Order: sequence, then structure tokens, then C-alpha cells
Amino acid sequence: MSLFEYEAPVVGLREQKKHQTRLDLCRAARRSVLERGLDATTVEDVAKAVGVSPRTFFNYYETKLDAVVGPVGEIGTPSARAQFTAGGPTGSLIEDLAQLYAAGFDAEVLEDISQVSEIVRTEPRVLAGLVAAGAKHESAVAELLGARVGDVLAPEFASLTAALMSTLTMRAAMAVGQHPDRPLTAALHDYCAMAARLFAPTPAHETTDHRRRG
Repeated sequence: MSLFEYEAPVVGLREQKKHQTRLDLCRAARRSVLERGLDATTVEDVAKAVGVSPRTFFNYYETKLDAVVGPVGEIGTPSARAQFTAGGPTGSLIEDLAQLYAAGFDAEVLEDISQVSEIVRTEPRVLAGLVAAGAKHESAVAELLGARVGDVLAPEFASLTAALMSTLTMRAAMAVGQHPDRPLTAALHDYCAMAARLFAPTPAHETTDHRRRG
């Protein structure tokens, strides 16, 4: 089934707005930490920068550190997640994972990668928060995979999938940072293909050439 033959489930406007607010709060928190540091950043300042109340902030994040770390439990966008769990857009698990992860990276998110790199150099607590958030990410991946295949998956499979896709997506995003005119989906597709080569049988001629050189 091709992407054009697949009709993605409709995701409500409310869910899309919540997704955007969560990202806006994250980006505002990161900008504040870069400018003032984590200790001088307040929930009130972050909420004001986005135009919401501190009470609304706590509907999305428990602490300002959580906001800086970001919505790690969210993979892709609401519509992309709905499409993935329904078996789309292509029917190939690795291809659909690539499109799901790429859907969560727009121009602003790509810029965030450099911001986070700068933050963790001066704020070890943020790095610790990112490491601790890995469990949430694995749980989200396990939930999405389970919803898609309808089977009980081994925790190790979800953990491996989360680690692999995070690494490939980060590498692809860094490549796009050097070549902004290239879509992230295309770059991520190439990195997935490179990873697949690790498990591909070695062609006979390569084995023969290697033995000759040896």
C-alpha cells in the first residue's frame, strides 16, 4: 500500500492544540535556560512567554526541568501516531517508524537540537533529566508498537527499537542541519538503510576480495 492509498485517521483539533502548547512551553523553557540558566528560570516566566497561566503549565509539565527536557513521551505528531497504529502509511514497520519519527521534527525542532546540546554542557541536571526520560520514551514506543501489531511484545524489542530509532533520527537531524534543503524523512530513510546493511549478508565477491587482501 502506498502513502497515497492510505487514508490517515482524523485527529481532533483539541489534541493538535495540546501538542503545540506542549512544544511551545518546552521551547520557551529552553530559551530561558540558555539566557538565564536553570536556577533563574521560573515556571511563571515560561508560561508568560507562551501566553498561558502557570496553572496551565502544570497541565503539561510537573517541573521546569521537565519542560526543558521536553515531551519525550511524544513520538511524531498526533496524526502521525494515529496513522502508524492503524498500520500506515506504507505497511513496512521500519519505513513507517522512520516517517513517524520524522513527523515530529520541523524546522524549529531541528534548531532545538543545537540548543539542547548547548544546555547540557552547562546544566548537568538537564542531561540527567534526558537520561531519566529514556524510560518514558521506551514506554511510548512499546505502546505504539503494541497498538499497531496487537501482540504482547518483549520489552527488549521495544527498548531496542526506541534506542535505535532515537540514534538514527538524531544522526539524520544532524545531517539535515548541514543540508537544510533536504527533507528529514529522506535523510532518516538513508540512515535506516545504512543500519540495515549491518544485517545484510556479505556479498560473495566482497568476501573473496577480503581473503585475497588478507
